Amino acid sequence: MWNCMGISKCLSIVCLLMVWTEVSQSSGSFELQLTAVQNANGQLSDGDCCDGERNAQDLHCSMDECDTYFRVCLKEYQTEVTTSGLCIYGTGSTNVIGGNTFQFKSTKNNQNRINDSGKIVIPFQFAWPVKMSWFLFVDAGEDLLIERSVRKGMINPGDDRQTIQHNGPTANFEYNIRVRCDENYYGNKCNKQCRPRNDDYGHYVCDQFGNRGCLEGWMGPYCTAAICKQGCNLLQGFCNAPGECMCKYGWQGPFCDDCLPYPGCVHGTCVKPWLCSCEKNWGGLLCDKDLNYCGTNKPCKNGGTCMNSEPDEYNCACSDSYSGKNCEIVEHSCVSNPCANGGTCHEIPSGFECHCPAGWSGPTCAKDMDECASNPCAQGGTCIDMENGFECLCPPQWAGKTCQIDANECMGNPCLNAYSCKNLIGGYHCACFRGWAGQNCDINVNSCHGLCQNGATCKEGRRGYVCACSPGFVGRHCEVQRNSCVSGPCRNGGRCHTLLDGFMCECPHAYTGTTCEVQSNPCSPNPCQNKAQCHSLMEDFYCACPDDYEGKTCSELKDHCKTNPCEVIDSCTVAVATNDTQEGVWYISSNVCGPHGRCISQPAGNFTCSCEPGFTGTYCHENVNDCVSSPCKNGGTCIDGISSFQCFCPDGWEGMLCVMDVNECSRNPCKNGGRCVDLVNDFYCQCQDNWKGKTCHSRESQCDSSTCSNGGTCFDHGDTFRCTCLSGWGGSTCNTGKNSTCDPNPCENSGTCVGGGDAYTCICKDGWEGPTCAQNTNDCNPTPCYNSGVCVDGVNWFRCECAPGFAGPDCRINIDECQTSPCAYGSTCVDEINSFRCVCPLGWAGPRCQEFIGIGKACRYSGLQFPHGSQWEEECNTCQCVNGSVRCSKVQCGRRPCLLHRVASGPDSIAPCPRGQECVEHKFLTCFAPPCHQWGVCSTPDPPLALHTQCEPNCGYLDNSCARITLIFNRDKVPQGTIVENICLELRYLPITQTLAKERTLLILCDLSYFNSDAVEVAMDGQERDGNRDPIQEAASAIIGALSKRHNSTVMLAVVEVKVETQVKPQSVDHLVPVLCVVFSVLWIFCIVVCVWWTRKRKKERERESAVEDSTVNNLLEPLRVILPQRIDNLDKDIQYECKKLMSPPDRTCDGAEGEEEEELRRGGMKLDKCSTQKCSLAGVQDRVMCKGGVICTMRSAPVKTPHRTVHSPKDNRCKNLSAANFSENVKDHYV
Repeated sequence: MWNCMGISKCLSIVCLLMVWTEVSQSSGSFELQLTAVQNANGQLSDGDCCDGERNAQDLHCSMDECDTYFRVCLKEYQTEVTTSGLCIYGTGSTNVIGGNTFQFKSTKNNQNRINDSGKIVIPFQFAWPVKMSWFLFVDAGEDLLIERSVRKGMINPGDDRQTIQHNGPTANFEYNIRVRCDENYYGNKCNKQCRPRNDDYGHYVCDQFGNRGCLEGWMGPYCTAAICKQGCNLLQGFCNAPGECMCKYGWQGPFCDDCLPYPGCVHGTCVKPWLCSCEKNWGGLLCDKDLNYCGTNKPCKNGGTCMNSEPDEYNCACSDSYSGKNCEIVEHSCVSNPCANGGTCHEIPSGFECHCPAGWSGPTCAKDMDECASNPCAQGGTCIDMENGFECLCPPQWAGKTCQIDANECMGNPCLNAYSCKNLIGGYHCACFRGWAGQNCDINVNSCHGLCQNGATCKEGRRGYVCACSPGFVGRHCEVQRNSCVSGPCRNGGRCHTLLDGFMCECPHAYTGTTCEVQSNPCSPNPCQNKAQCHSLMEDFYCACPDDYEGKTCSELKDHCKTNPCEVIDSCTVAVATNDTQEGVWYISSNVCGPHGRCISQPAGNFTCSCEPGFTGTYCHENVNDCVSSPCKNGGTCIDGISSFQCFCPDGWEGMLCVMDVNECSRNPCKNGGRCVDLVNDFYCQCQDNWKGKTCHSRESQCDSSTCSNGGTCFDHGDTFRCTCLSGWGGSTCNTGKNSTCDPNPCENSGTCVGGGDAYTCICKDGWEGPTCAQNTNDCNPTPCYNSGVCVDGVNWFRCECAPGFAGPDCRINIDECQTSPCAYGSTCVDEINSFRCVCPLGWAGPRCQEFIGIGKACRYSGLQFPHGSQWEEECNTCQCVNGSVRCSKVQCGRRPCLLHRVASGPDSIAPCPRGQECVEHKFLTCFAPPCHQWGVCSTPDPPLALHTQCEPNCGYLDNSCARITLIFNRDKVPQGTIVENICLELRYLPITQTLAKERTLLILCDLSYFNSDAVEVAMDGQERDGNRDPIQEAASAIIGALSKRHNSTVMLAVVEVKVETQVKPQSVDHLVPVLCVVFSVLWIFCIVVCVWWTRKRKKERERESAVEDSTVNNLLEPLRVILPQRIDNLDKDIQYECKKLMSPPDRTCDGAEGEEEEELRRGGMKLDKCSTQKCSLAGVQDRVMCKGGVICTMRSAPVKTPHRTVHSPKDNRCKNLSAANFSENVKDHYV
């Protein structure tokens, strides 16, 4: 029975929705499509029958089915879903669409096609909330509810449908839902509008995401900016239509990259408009003054040295035999023998004149006359010019000096199977036997052996033979290839190539297909990197690069300082001139601190990073882990955010921290008066009145198809049921997963695992990527380091290791080596990469212009003239001209390795040989990193010198001039195609090697190590065995020091360890120590002998003194008066004065020398230098007495005392020399 009232209400709702749809524009619609419905018992949710009564016997409803229709209610997202309240996002319903069980899949043609009669469409004109709740009611009439499905979650707009299976206590049904945006509306909320247009307000179409795709030749957010001509400098140029390049004021050129210099500027350039920056050697306001007249005009002739005196002025220093303003006057010009090749020199007023021998010409007879210029060889002969003559290489049919004599080809019997051979002019003719043909009568006419070409098959027949040609060939002998390209099958400029069975088209760029008929989209897939937008052009594409990138595909880091003037503000900031800002300056900051930090400059090129909230680390690369405190409860998974976190709750829990138990009883699942008990992710019904089942809905059994979840098997135990679960599931109804897909955690590097069903997803920390977060994100791609800096990739950070000469966090700063003013004596310093160059004034030379060389003669070397003080490179040596003399370093260079022409990929890849040499093969080259077959050596006109040395690699020989160095390499860093000779060549070309070889010859030999496959043995021989081992040690140390520094050599950058072996200095035989030991021993023995002798002498003196004391009664001197003549008085006064000076204080006593010694002196008549040895005293009564030697002393009577000896002092013995002989007659000795 159909419920008419329900039908009328449904029809009115449908009509209302149709009218509302027509008068309003919605941005999208919610679609619900029913698939199948099953209400097996034909009853309502409260257990009553829809129509009729239950059968008294089996309690089943009658056969009259329910009048089933559906209602949908869309509400805001609710943590705890309630069915009451308004459906604020919309509602919809169907008509009565069936009875108890029905489905909407068509069974006629396509079983997967769904009937639209079960569809509910709810349009909306608001931003779709994505996250929401919805109810699906199954009714049998007003207030007659069959089943209710309550859902919440996320629905993203799209064409894909989400299928939902509902297994309720009363009915089971399946439906799918989707949200679709209306035309011109896009995005996950259907609020992104995009309408294609092609007018002054935009030139674009819309893609499936609502993004504007610019038409060909346009770019910008709204595709209003035209793409200028490829290469057009957009800072100095602009365009109003695609393909144009119109220059701004002050700029010129097809790409607007040439500035207009100051009007009238002659030899100047500009980097900004209206400047006149003079070129080298030009000066003045308009750069019209020649500062290097000598270099520009070279006015001095005949080897004269030109010296600039002032702008546009010069002086010539002429060599011998020349004079004049420009050294143009020759004096005795034939003295220098200018005529070569035997020419005779004759002096003439203007110089000299050479009379050349036959075969030579030119002013100095240096030009070999080309006798082949007149083409003397006839009949196609090849002429070879020789000295004073020529030679003709004739074709086989001709002979003679000029190939004019016909050769007799029949002399060689070329004809086979012939009657005769007839010589012809320029050839011959064979008269063949019957059945033979060909030039030499070597073809059997009746046989096809060897005649069929190109894989054809020969078939003999009565009338001769036939060649069965392979596909693609025609002709009697299949010698003609059929050309399938004659008809021009290739379109759009494709190039046709003939194949055996057809043709092949080589299509131009942007076309594909068999005949190049399909135009491909050059922007699919997008070739542009670093998030650049691709624009299709005619047979090409254009990438709109971000500000920091450039190149065809925006893959190269843009160096703004190459095309625009730059100013280094600090180690983090560079100011670039631009026309896009009001100040005319664009400040570019280093990106070393990543997207979450700001670079702060520090002194000496250093920097620090100031991090945004939520980030930390040296480079602001670490997101502060807000999940470290485990805020999510009850098994919830914490996902770290930026200064926040999010909890993914397991089934049965909800809330911000997963602390709220989901009340599964809120939907009143228990029927027929059953009481609901809430469990974790489940519920239990306590049934009344013998009702059974999960929801108390059955009278017959506890089990039905929906009792046990996830494939569990239900067993009826009378008053209850039990579920037997499949492996991995548990709980009373098998609704709890035991084995999580995240146990054990498959995510590496601290990634967070989020499980769902049989799959899992790893949420990686910043810096890691991949399905299991195992791959380190390459932060060095694209390379952020400028000026050949090496990028070191970290975890979400990078560091730039700058090449020598550069600094800053991204190696953008070129260190100015001229800041310290290294050049002396007013020279000009020119900054270079990791070095500087001094431009010396006249008379100064050296790396810093510190050497005064004065003005000297020029030097001639290898046919060239070099001014005094100049330096140049000669293979691996450095040469300098010093006053006409050439001084070069003495490194033995050996033969130079080179790339063979036949395997070189291009001219840029060929290692050039010096002029006059060519690259030849050499089979004894040692390969270090294959492949090495492309290497050869430069030829030399003279054979290489034999090396006579014992100092060789892998040899145990060492002496005072021989050292061995072992270079150990990292094989992974050695470039492919490296030979040992390359390594040796780089060592010879090191500047420090040339410096060390200024005074002595230096030989460097290399070979693979016999003991380590990753090592190269290097032997250094000083070639001079002078006994001094310091130079070779210094050379080895200097080369090791040079290798330890970073340089531009890729091979040397692979060196990881260096070992050095030099001769151990033998211990010298030193005779000084033994001699000193002997001397000290002799001195010690002498001292002992002297001490023994002195001791014995003193002992004898004491014995003698004791004997004298025993025999002496009194030694007191009586006062004596001595009357001396008047002539002695004056002398007496002097003597008294001297005695007073020599006498001690009053209490001092004196002791004289031995009486015997005095007696000796007196007898010998010698001069006395000592005072009297008499004992004197100045205390008491004083009497004058005459001492020995004529000294008058005053004595005092005193008791007899033991003689007291004092230490001898030279001061006490100072007295005037008196002649004993003069006083012997008048003075007498008085003794008591």
